[in-house]
Amino acid sequence: MTYDLGIEGGIVVGSTGQVRQNIYFQDGVVANLTTDRHPARHCRDATELFVLPGMIDGHVHFQDPGDSDREDFVTGSGSAAVGGVTTVIEHTHSHPVRGLPFFQEKLAHTRGRSLVDYGLAAHVWPEDIPHVAGFWHAGIQFFKVFTCTTHGIPAVLPGSMLQLFQAVAGCDALCLVHCEDEFITAESEKRLRQEGRKDYGVLREWRSREAEQVASSTVSLLARLTGARTVIAHVSHPEVLDLVARDRQAGARLWMESCPQYLYFSEDDVLQHGPFRKFTPPARSKADGEELWGRLSAGEITHVSSDHAPSTVAQKEEGLQDIWGCHFGLPGTQTALTMLLNGVNQGRLSLEQVVQLVCENPARLYRMWPRKGNLEVGADADLILVDMSQSVTLKNENMLSKAGWTPYDGLAVQGVPVATYVRGNLVASEGKIVADPGIGQFLPGPGAR
Repeated sequence: MTYDLGIEGGIVVGSTGQVRQNIYFQDGVVANLTTDRHPARHCRDATELFVLPGMIDGHVHFQDPGDSDREDFVTGSGSAAVGGVTTVIEHTHSHPVRGLPFFQEKLAHTRGRSLVDYGLAAHVWPEDIPHVAGFWHAGIQFFKVFTCTTHGIPAVLPGSMLQLFQAVAGCDALCLVHCEDEFITAESEKRLRQEGRKDYGVLREWRSREAEQVASSTVSLLARLTGARTVIAHVSHPEVLDLVARDRQAGARLWMESCPQYLYFSEDDVLQHGPFRKFTPPARSKADGEELWGRLSAGEITHVSSDHAPSTVAQKEEGLQDIWGCHFGLPGTQTALTMLLNGVNQGRLSLEQVVQLVCENPARLYRMWPRKGNLEVGADADLILVDMSQSVTLKNENMLSKAGWTPYDGLAVQGVPVATYVRGNLVASEGKIVADPGIGQFLPGPGAR
């Protein structure tokens, strides 16, 4: 037969090894992996390249609908595609999805606007807890929960969290929990404002290590007591991993997410760049970052996401004189995979571990496996071609996000995605978008399948 697409001569990478193979696709799925050559309508010579499953970025904020001056689905999914991402799970704080009317509005708005496949997540207010099961069965991928009031979204405190986790366990749903203690952050903010503090050092005192540890410990215990499937979001330092490990070892269904910014940045960067390194939890010490690399390699961190939360340069500059005065967050979906590939070239990880961290483990967590996260026969033809020898200097002007900048501006890295295919469709090549929005399809959550 003649296949739709053939990627020939590349080294195909999975979580357990590498093999030089030709891979052929038909009707948007993997049809054949072989050392033989077969006819195909479109062929790509990948002899000098590695062939990886597309990254699943399970934590992005495209602000659409909402504050779309910062990002929208077209630009956000485009930056993801250029970065080697083929699936995202999106939720926005500027127009949060709270119930079925919000969800239906979001579905209608996003149709035809994405270059990559996408799922949608919802937020939980304490008063929404009785409706969790019905919402899960409507097709949400997970529920985002805050343990401290952030982005105008109220905290879910331990009493309500217990009720929420019981409801989540009852329908086998999933929560992604932002762990910073409400009382510690509130008391710290009160003290710092009374002192008249506006300097960049506010961030590490306000959003302290202790606040993250206390909340993570509480959430992990409640997850163990209830059986709720729970992700600890954006782990910033190793002590959080240590605290949660006891409940994971006791059988809690817990996953540990971290992000490249915690591997590459430190408190020194926050003190130097202020609003352009304002994300929460904030970066910790250089020693913490170094240890996180080791914990990542050891498998203690289950997966990596970008936590793509863009603001424009002008919006960030509102915090130059007063750090309270600008949004949290960094743009990152275009660079997340590249930062891990750079880590491979630095000897910190293997390519197999990268596939596990950004493809296989997220696919299993979000129950997209085996359709997503691998390149076995029958899986979606979501793949990226990676040049591990290519060195580039990351630059603001090459970022496709509406934010228009990257915190890695000026950093030389080695190892980049050079082509991205979504279900067999070439959507990005050599840092540019080569397809129209609408290729990306909505992926209902497992509760609706």
